Amino acid sequence: MCGYQFQGYQLRKGKKGFEFMRELIDDMTNPDPLKRPQMNEAASRLNSIIDGLSDWQLRSPIVEVGQRTKVTIFVKHWTKQLVRKAWGIPAIPKVLNIDI
Repeated sequence: MCGYQFQGYQLRKGKKGFEFMRELIDDMTNPDPLKRPQMNEAASRLNSIIDGLSDWQLRSPIVEVGQRTKVTIFVKHWTKQLVRKAWGIPAIPKVLNIDI
């Protein structure tokens, strides 16, 4: 079974499409909690990452690593995304910076 190991537990298969968040995810899951970013810093970094990507990149499908996806699934995905774009629905809602 493919997937990731974490402290002896088998986790779900990896997903393609979140590579743009790898550095932030690594920082947020640092084994030393004191080295992890505060929530407002993480939200700010996420907004910066999102602002650097095109709308089409943000609307790209997320698939399992090694998965062969049928063309019909991609057609369905992009049809939904075009309708959402036409309605003005953002690909990813903005993350609000909240002072805690």
